Amino acid sequence: MTVYDELTERLRRTDLLLLRAVKRQRERPAVRSKGQFWGAMMTDDEIDELLREHGEVTYPRGADDMSHALAAAEALRDRPGGRIGRIREGFGLSGEDIDLLLMALAPEVSAGYARIFAYLNDNLSQSYLTVDLATRVLKTRRRERLAVQTRLLHSGPLVRYRLLSMSPSDGETHPARRVHCTGRLLEWLLEEEELPSSPGVRRLPTDVEPFISGETRARIDKLTSRMQGAQTYVIVGSTRGSREAAAQTVARRCRRPLLRIDMERCTEYLDQPWDLLRELKLSGAIPYLINMVEAQDDPAQRVKLMNLGAAIATLEHPVMVGAADRRSVTDLLGQDRPSVTVMCGRSSYEERVAAWTAGFEGRGWSADRAEQLAERFYSIGGTTIPRVMERAAAEAGGDEPDDEVLLAAAREGARPEFRGLAQHMVPRYRWDDLIIPDKIRSALQHLVDYLSHQEQVFHHWGAREIRARGYGIKALFSGAPGTGKTMAAEVIAGSLGLDLFRVDLSQVISRWVGETEKNLKEIFDAAEGGVAVLLFDEADALFGSRGDVKQAQDRFANQEVSFLLQRLEVFEGCAILTTNLQENIDEAFLRRFGAVVEFPMPSPAERLLLWNRAIPSRAPRGDDLDLEHLSQQFIIAGGSIVNAAINACILAATEGSPVCMRHAIRAIGQELVKMGKQVNRVHFGKHYSLVADL
Repeated sequence: MTVYDELTERLRRTDLLLLRAVKRQRERPAVRSKGQFWGAMMTDDEIDELLREHGEVTYPRGADDMSHALAAAEALRDRPGGRIGRIREGFGLSGEDIDLLLMALAPEVSAGYARIFAYLNDNLSQSYLTVDLATRVLKTRRRERLAVQTRLLHSGPLVRYRLLSMSPSDGETHPARRVHCTGRLLEWLLEEEELPSSPGVRRLPTDVEPFISGETRARIDKLTSRMQGAQTYVIVGSTRGSREAAAQTVARRCRRPLLRIDMERCTEYLDQPWDLLRELKLSGAIPYLINMVEAQDDPAQRVKLMNLGAAIATLEHPVMVGAADRRSVTDLLGQDRPSVTVMCGRSSYEERVAAWTAGFEGRGWSADRAEQLAERFYSIGGTTIPRVMERAAAEAGGDEPDDEVLLAAAREGARPEFRGLAQHMVPRYRWDDLIIPDKIRSALQHLVDYLSHQEQVFHHWGAREIRARGYGIKALFSGAPGTGKTMAAEVIAGSLGLDLFRVDLSQVISRWVGETEKNLKEIFDAAEGGVAVLLFDEADALFGSRGDVKQAQDRFANQEVSFLLQRLEVFEGCAILTTNLQENIDEAFLRRFGAVVEFPMPSPAERLLLWNRAIPSRAPRGDDLDLEHLSQQFIIAGGSIVNAAINACILAATEGSPVCMRHAIRAIGQELVKMGKQVNRVHFGKHYSLVADL
C-alpha cells in the first residue's frame, strides 16, 4: 500500500467528521436565516459535492447511522502500520491527535478541503484550519472541545515535536490561531524522505559488525544488559573513526538504526532542539552526536546546549555522544538522565592486521600490505579502514590499488582536522637533499626508526608496561636560520609516509584569555595518535621561558606555558619544535623531548655542496665562477646560500649572460644586508667594489 492509498483510507474519518460538522452547522437557526448565502457564496450543494468528491464516503441517513460510520472509520484511523501508524507509535499520540493531524493534512492533499473549511468558518478568506474549527469538527460538547484545545498547546506532542505549527499568537486568541502541518512532516509523509536535507545528518550502517578494539568491545559487552533503557553513552578517546565504530556497535546491540548528527553542520537543532527529537522519533533511530560546539565563554551558547540536553533527556531509548573527552560535553549531558562513559582504547597490532586483512580479502585484493598498514597507521581504526579502501578503490578506477595509492588513501583517511589552526605541507625533500653532518643525520634517522618500530617495542616486547605513554615522540630542533630544521621535519614526515602540518601561530595565539590554550588543545587532540607530524615552527613564541609575574599579562603567559607542559607530557603523536635559540625554550620542556637536535652552520665542504646544488643544473656558468672560494670565504647557512644562488641567476638572466662571479658576489651582499650584517672590504676583498653601494 502506498502512502496515498493509506491517506485515502485514513481520511475517510476526517470526511465523516466534516460532514457531521456541516450538517450541525446547517441546523443552526442563524444558518437557516442566511439560507443559500451561508459561507458568502458557497452553496449547500457545492459543499455536498466536495464531500462526496474528496471523501468517497457513503452518506449516513440518520444520527445513528453517522455514529456507526464514525465508529467504523475510527478503526481505519487506528489501524497499525503505515506512515501514520509509525507517527502514532513513535510520538505516543492519541486518537484525537491523529484526527487533528489528518485534518491539518487534508488541505495539503486536496484544495477542496480548504473550501470546506471556509464554509464552516463562514468566511471565504479563512480557508484554513483554526483551533476553534478543529474542536468544533471533532467534538460536539463544550467540555470536550476545551480538552481538544489543550492538545494544540505547546505542551501537546503535536506542537512540541513540531508536527503541527501554529500561527503567531500576536494579537490573536488561542482558538483563532491557524493550524497547519510543518514542511518537514509533509516531506516525510508525502515525499517519503526519511532524513532531512541537512548535510550534517547521516544514517550509519548497523548491519555489519564494525572493527573496534578488544578493550572497547569488553566495555560495551559489560553494558549490554542495560542498553535498552534511557541512558546516554559518552564515547570518548581514540580517533573519530574508532568512536564511530563504537557507536555502531552499541546501536547493533540495541537493534536500532543509528543517525550521526554533526552539530557543527546542524546548528539549527541548537535553536530548535525539538526538531531533532522529531527526526529521531520519525526514524526510530538512536542519535550519535558529534562535534559539539564548546560554550565555555558564551553563556547564550551554553543555554542552548543545556536546552538541547534537556530535550534529549526525554527520549526513552539510548543516546550517544562522541567527543575527545567528557569535559567538552558537560553542558549537554546535564543531570536529567544517567550517562555512562565508553572509553575507546587503541587496538592491538593483531586486531588491526585482522581488520585490514578482512577488508582486503572482502574486495579480492592481496592482503600482503596489511601488516605494513597496521604498523604504520597504528591509530587508524573503526570506520576509517573501510573508508580508506573505498577511497583507494575509487582512485584506482575499481582495480586493486598499488602501494602508493593505498598509502595516500590511508593518510587522507587518517588526516586530522585542524580547522585552519595548522597548514598542510606536502613533504618535498628526501634524505639526499639534506646536507648536514653525519652526527645530525644519525640523530634524525633515530627519530624515524623510533616512530617506525615503536609498535614492535611497546606492543610486542612489552615496553608499554614500563612506560605507559610511549607512543609518538617530541623533538626539538635548534639552530641558526636556514640550517635545515624545517627541511629535516619534511624529510622525517616523507620517510614515514605521514602528513606534515605546520601550526599557524597567527591563528593559535589570541589576545583573549584562555583562547590560546583552547586552540592548542584542539591542535593536540586532532594530532593525537601519530597519523601526522606536527611542526611548531619558530616555537619560541609559545614555548618560551616562564618569568616573574610583574603584570597581569605575565601571569596569563605563564599559564599558557604551564598548559603546554601538561599537554605535551601526555601527547602521543609526533611533534617537532624548531627554534633559533634553544635558550629561549623553557627548561621544563627539555625533559619532555625525546630528542634535542642542534643544527650547526655548514662546514666549508658542506657549503660547497650546497652551492653546487643551489645553482640549477641547466643554468649556464661563467668561467670565473669560483664556488670553492665562495664556500670558504662566506660563512652563511644553507637557506641563505639557496637565496643567494637564485638571486645570482636572476641577475645573470637580466643581463643575458651566464652566472658569473660578479652575480654571485652581488647576490651574497644582498643576502648579508637582508640579515642585518655588514658588507665590508674584509669579507669581500678584491670583489668589494661589486657590493660597495649596498
